Amino acid sequence: MHRTALGKLAIVFAALSGNGVDAFWRMNCGVIQTGRIDPIVTPGEISSHVHKIAGGYNIGFNSSYEDMTNSKCTSCEIGADKSAYWTPQLYYRHANGKFQDVPNSGMTVYYLGRGDNRDNIQPFPAGFRMLSGNALARSYDNTTMTYNNGRPVADRVSFNCLDSTTQYPETPSMIHTKCSNGLRAQIQFQSCWNGVDLYKRDNSHVAYMSTIDNGVCPPSHPVQLVHLFFEVLYGVAQIDTTDGGQFMFAYGDPTGFGFHGDFLNGWDPTVLAPALKQCANVDNAGQISACAPLAASDSSQYSYNCAERPSLINEPVVGMLDKLPGCINITPGPSDASVSDITCGPGTTSPSVNPFTLSNPSQAAVMPQVNARTNGWTYMGCANEPSGQRALAAFSYTNNGMTTAMCQAYCASKSQSLAGVEYGSECYCGNALSSGSSLGGANCTTLNSMVCAGNSTEFCGGPARLQVFGATAPSTGPSVPAVGAVAGDFVYAGCANENFTTPNRALSGASYSNNTVTNEQCGAYCSALNFQYFGTEYGTECYCGNSLKGGSTLSQTGCSMACSGSLSSNSPFAQYNNTCGGSNRLSVWKNSKYQATAVVPSVGSYVSQGCYYEASANGGSGRALTGASFSSSSMTVESCVSFCAGKNMGLAAVEYSAECYCGTVLQTGASPATDGLCNMACGGNKQEYCGGSNRLNVYKSS
Repeated sequence: MHRTALGKLAIVFAALSGNGVDAFWRMNCGVIQTGRIDPIVTPGEISSHVHKIAGGYNIGFNSSYEDMTNSKCTSCEIGADKSAYWTPQLYYRHANGKFQDVPNSGMTVYYLGRGDNRDNIQPFPAGFRMLSGNALARSYDNTTMTYNNGRPVADRVSFNCLDSTTQYPETPSMIHTKCSNGLRAQIQFQSCWNGVDLYKRDNSHVAYMSTIDNGVCPPSHPVQLVHLFFEVLYGVAQIDTTDGGQFMFAYGDPTGFGFHGDFLNGWDPTVLAPALKQCANVDNAGQISACAPLAASDSSQYSYNCAERPSLINEPVVGMLDKLPGCINITPGPSDASVSDITCGPGTTSPSVNPFTLSNPSQAAVMPQVNARTNGWTYMGCANEPSGQRALAAFSYTNNGMTTAMCQAYCASKSQSLAGVEYGSECYCGNALSSGSSLGGANCTTLNSMVCAGNSTEFCGGPARLQVFGATAPSTGPSVPAVGAVAGDFVYAGCANENFTTPNRALSGASYSNNTVTNEQCGAYCSALNFQYFGTEYGTECYCGNSLKGGSTLSQTGCSMACSGSLSSNSPFAQYNNTCGGSNRLSVWKNSKYQATAVVPSVGSYVSQGCYYEASANGGSGRALTGASFSSSSMTVESCVSFCAGKNMGLAAVEYSAECYCGTVLQTGASPATDGLCNMACGGNKQEYCGGSNRLNVYKSS
């Protein structure tokens, strides 16, 4: 039995590391919370056992999708992913009965393009959550199989002892624990969804593919999801095991068969959807940098900038403990443990709980604009540290409560005109930058800078990167182009006000925001979607549209903020000093090469029915049309109608520029939307509309 299971595991995980075998991305995560928290299994209550949690800052006893997406930061490297990921804590039971936590600094999460239907992977819907594994298992179950009798479900769990002298095979339990480079626990998740339920307590809303990490989905769970896979490395070699004790998980499991993992969706849907389309079926060797939607928020300082929160529960869970936290009976098997073995009985006193405060995105750290004045000092930009010396070498000090104001005050007290913050807690002063250092010689962005140790809402440089402030005011600010100014294919239309008395933005088409925005980048983005106008705002935001909405008007005032991104010297926008709108002000440019896009009125017997919301976007669940579908970067209305007609289905719909859906009836929740909301050009014909995000142009056969 075990020999067969081990053979299958070896094949599966060899595939994970093979070059050119799979399309996937790999994301590293630090720890955001340690304790008895599990909002999936025990929402609103203290969990039965200790977990190590990674991801969104707002994870707590009863976290919702909205809570997670509103987290001010995430301990995972992709900022657009505020999801929560967790697995049980590993302990070592010493011979004297004491329990010691085994070091673990986070996990690695894989998003793999797997399955026979991998070309149609769907994003996790808002509110989706799931778990994999069975905390009560204490032996290998070779009878419970995946769909079509494909594989034992028990193969979802595996362990890899990483040792410098012995190469151990992967095992379905915690057999080998003398691992000089750590013991890696691994868990695979279900990749098939019933398309209806966001979560069910028995986890029946999801199912494994026929071979767990690949194959087909059962007919009861037809929606293909991306395949999640966790790796958690435990520092077993850092524990003194000479007393002959035993490793065991927080729920009293010394075998490892009960290892499990949980996932609570907190993705920004405008990032996950294109990431799956562009990167889940392309072999990028797992590199986030090779996937544009993900790279836009890929931070190198994620674990520092979103450090572990203090415990929510007043009980010891790390260090040397008298017992496992909770009411845990150690159950070595081979029989499964019972629920009573890991839960507290009536009358048991629970530890007290600390107040829990939710964050919001406005509490995230903000990079100052060049030439902005704060505390009487002017932000001058980012400087590199020269080789062998400091950029500012007159005075310095380090403080674990560092802020930019503290550094500025210190340098002022030393009669120095320049103050620089670096590495989160370091301050340097001088009257000039040293030879070999220059402003612009390093790149300080929100993705590679470190928050100030004493104020998490501002940045204090980064490794070998110094944010420099000057004691004198700037002589000039960013220049503003004149109306009619030309930059390549674009003509400056003016500065538009945002009118928030209506639900529309001034430009209400596609949009994105990050800390590398430039007019050139925004223009290319909107042009690719065939919008007539693009606009930049607040230095970090990009908007597209074909007309100004919401009562917005053009003027020549208020657009004077520097763009957050940097332009090359040969950019056609460089002559205008790269200004990107202002507060509620939009720098608007018109594409002189624009060709109008229109709704195709009919194709053969199929007549346009207008723009419709997806069922899941307007009170229902799943897709508006649930018949056949396909996607193509060269999508047109004609190709979609031809496809659906060939399937003998009377309804055809195009969505998100590249998707086609067919059916015989619109599902509950699929209601009419304003035509202007279906504003994305077809990938194969920029003069045709092909729906929008969660919105479809629907055609019906007469």
